[in-house]
Amino acid sequence: MGLDNYWMKAKEELGHIEGDFNICGGMMSGSGNDSFRGKVYHRFVEDVTGVSLYGDRETNEIPIETVKEMADDLEATAWQDSYIENYDIEKQEFEDLVRMFRLHVDAGHYLVSSW
Repeated sequence: MGLDNYWMKAKEELGHIEGDFNICGGMMSGSGNDSFRGKVYHRFVEDVTGVSLYGDRETNEIPIETVKEMADDLEATAWQDSYIENYDIEKQEFEDLVRMFRLHVDAGHYLVSSW
């Protein structure tokens, strides 16, 4: 089963930020600007933050308060070479994932899961 996550500003408004991210893109414009492939990052994100990218089973959403905590946890995590082997994530990808979460949180966006 696949998983894409997309950023939302409001119920009917995508959360978009400017920038280039070395992230596996999702169903919207991809590469972290509007969405990303949650399936690629779900194990890593859950191991670091304790939150599943699959979101709440009823709403498929991860509220802004939770996403802010996730961004804080990701920022507090230092790169380790073992992430390449354990999660198939390269250093630049890790750094861009952390930056993507921070920029979206700072813009007031929350996450929605689609699978």
